[in-house]
Amino acid sequence: MRRMTDYGYNERLFGGGIRAWIHYSRFHWLARGLAKLKCQPRRVLELGCFDAKTIDFLPVMPDRYVGLDANWEGGLDIAREKWRGAKSFQFLACSTPDDMQLKERFDVSICMETLEHVPPDMVERYLAKLAEFTEAYIFITVPNEKGLVFALKYLLKKLGKGDSFACTPSEFVYQTLGQMHKVRRHEHKGFDYEWVVSAASKYFDLVELSPYPIPALSNSLGFGVGIIGKKR
Repeated sequence: MRRMTDYGYNERLFGGGIRAWIHYSRFHWLARGLAKLKCQPRRVLELGCFDAKTIDFLPVMPDRYVGLDANWEGGLDIAREKWRGAKSFQFLACSTPDDMQLKERFDVSICMETLEHVPPDMVERYLAKLAEFTEAYIFITVPNEKGLVFALKYLLKKLGKGDSFACTPSEFVYQTLGQMHKVRRHEHKGFDYEWVVSAASKYFDLVELSPYPIPALSNSLGFGVGIIGKKR
């Protein structure tokens, strides 16, 4: 029997069922946020674009789109093939903030389910770069990896033989209690969305913090948290 880790990124996250519903929910969160702000961006920058699914959830087709990604599992290659006829769209390899060598500005910047994979010392540098290139709004989503939601996600992945990270019993307890400083940080492991909120607030005025996939819940009960910031 194949484990979830044997599948490609799109198969694992968007192949159907409740997992696909959860992962697509960040795109629906973005669409709701843009609609609420009556924002129809013509110039869009996305960090961690993978195959640029985001374009399909924008209210209008942008005149200019630049997607940045480390190209894990060939996401950029998929995007380049899909949008090969769109001459104003670019898909650029990016592994560090220093790779963001852009000479233009964008109406909005987007960074969804990416910063949890970034080394902690790079998170604020990426946000500073995004602020440099953004004229209006930034839209960020990050997973909730603490509290009861973390415990539920971790146990469901273990039971389903999914792609959960290694976690000692004490780390499981600390992460469930929200004592993130006691957990050795590695990607999702020990990741605290509130660190990103704090870092983003240094460069943007925070407009909204909201959970997904169910907007009516509190942030602490969302599988992920969306952050909207307005450029100062």
